[in-house]
Amino acid sequence: MANTQFGIDHPVVTVRNFDQVRKQFQKLGFAPNPVGYHPWGTTLSLLMFKDNFIEIIAVDDASKFGTNEVNGFCYGRNVGNFVERVEGLGLVALHSKDGKGDHQMLVERGLKSQGQIDFIRNMKKPDGTPDVAVVSLGLFLNEEQRDVSNFICHQHRPELIWIPEWQKHPNGVNAVTAVTYVAPEPKLLAHRYELFYGKSAVTTSDGLVVADTGCGLIRIATRKVAKELLGDVSFPIWDDDSQPHGISISVSTPKFDALEEIWKKNGIPYQQSPSGSYVIPPAQSGNVIMEFQSA
Repeated sequence: MANTQFGIDHPVVTVRNFDQVRKQFQKLGFAPNPVGYHPWGTTLSLLMFKDNFIEIIAVDDASKFGTNEVNGFCYGRNVGNFVERVEGLGLVALHSKDGKGDHQMLVERGLKSQGQIDFIRNMKKPDGTPDVAVVSLGLFLNEEQRDVSNFICHQHRPELIWIPEWQKHPNGVNAVTAVTYVAPEPKLLAHRYELFYGKSAVTTSDGLVVADTGCGLIRIATRKVAKELLGDVSFPIWDDDSQPHGISISVSTPKFDALEEIWKKNGIPYQQSPSGSYVIPPAQSGNVIMEFQSA
């Protein structure tokens, strides 16, 4: 599943207790990469796969809010505002290999943007050697439904992100395959993703909208349909359940049959969905349901 233009690059799990949540993901069988820091005061760790990844992020130093601010928007402050309300799936980054060109294209299609951010992030390679990741973001935050928001992400030095050593997880997970939102009226969000992917890539049925990004699905469902997809697992705690918001990240693994042994050893509760996938309740994974599918 090679990533492509606007494919799911990385869902962002935004939390308050960074160390605790990072350890929870380790108990799920992930091997998070070394902790890093953004210039605007947030800290992060990545769960890397072949073509996309999951980012765990939290506020580290609020005094740095305002760094790399563009048009009054600061990414760090946005993270801070989010965790004042809630934790969980707040943003989904979409893949780009041409940040400026892709940003212009989406604006011309009619998507409202808050601007572009270029920044560098100090990091360390697996052998401890220091280096610098160079990144460009194009902001497409949804001002009407703020918790269904995206940005495009262009890694100028991808060899510093997609490092093979960081893609080896005890649970065998090799890809993000879907992110799922709940919304009272999913159809109202269909047009947003038609602007990203074209009408042919977005399907609408009763209570469900699915956008095929080319590297994973974006699913927007009513609570009833989400229960049909994920089963009787508890949903994330949200400040306003009447508003659309993210509830789950789906991943695939060829080691599906080994998952139960890992989780029983680590005391992780789990259950099966109607489709046979395993689901982990949000209390175990940063207020996000984790769905594990057989690759």
